[in-house]
Amino acid sequence: MNILLVNDDGVEARGLALLARVMREHGELYVVAPHSQQSAIGHGITIHDPIRVHEREGLFPGSGARVWSLEAKPADCVKFALFALDLPVDLVVSGVNDGPNMGTDIVYSGTLAGASEAVICGKPAIAVSTDFGYFDLAERELAGVMSTILASGILSKDNVLNVNFPRRGFEASLGMKVCDMGDRPFLHEFVEIDGVYWAKGTWGEGNNPPGTDVWAYKNGYVSVTPIQVNRTNYEYMKVLRERLPAAE
Repeated sequence: MNILLVNDDGVEARGLALLARVMREHGELYVVAPHSQQSAIGHGITIHDPIRVHEREGLFPGSGARVWSLEAKPADCVKFALFALDLPVDLVVSGVNDGPNMGTDIVYSGTLAGASEAVICGKPAIAVSTDFGYFDLAERELAGVMSTILASGILSKDNVLNVNFPRRGFEASLGMKVCDMGDRPFLHEFVEIDGVYWAKGTWGEGNNPPGTDVWAYKNGYVSVTPIQVNRTNYEYMKVLRERLPAAE
C-alpha cells in the first residue's frame, strides 16, 4: 500500500514524525506537508501565489519515506502530491495534530482539510489528533489503533475517519468508540495590543452526551468519527421543498 502523510503543523512537527514511525509498517511512505505552521487554515487552497517546493532529505530516518515540504496549505499538499508529483497513493493519513479536532473544530482544521481533500480526490483518508502538547498516549497506542482500522476493511473513499485521542490526564485509553460529531463552541475574544488585534479565546461547554467525540475525548476513549464532504442537510431539504415549491 502506498501511503501519503500530510499535516497542518508543518513538516518538522513531532506528530508527523510519530505518524511516519507507525505507518512505515503498513506500506510505502510519501510525505508532502506544509513548510511552516498552518494550523486553523481550514480548507483553503493557494491560487494567487506561487507554490515553492522543497525536497527534504534526512527527515524521518528509518521510515524509507520520500519527503517534500510545500510553501502552501494542507489541501494544496494533497493536490500537489497527486497531480504534480503524480505519486501512487492508496491512502492519505493527516496528523498527528497537536490539539484535538472535534465538533466544530473540523471546520477550521487544516488537519481535516488535508484528509477531506483526499476524499474529494477519490482517496480514503484518516485524520489523527491528540491533546495540546500531549503525545505520550498517542505514542503508546497509535500503532494499535491504526492496525485495527486498517485490518477492519472500513476505509472509504467517501468518508474521512476522524480519530481523536483522549485528553491529557489519561495514561491509557479505555478503548475505541465510534462517535458522532459533538458540540465545541469557541468563546471568541479579540485583544488590542499596540494598535493591532489578536484573536484569543477558549472553548466553552457544549451539549455533548455519551456517543459524541467531545464526550469520548473527555472520558478517556479514542473516538472514530466518519466525516463526509457532502454537507447537504437532507431532512431540512424536505422542509424547503414543502415551503418553497417554486424551488423544485
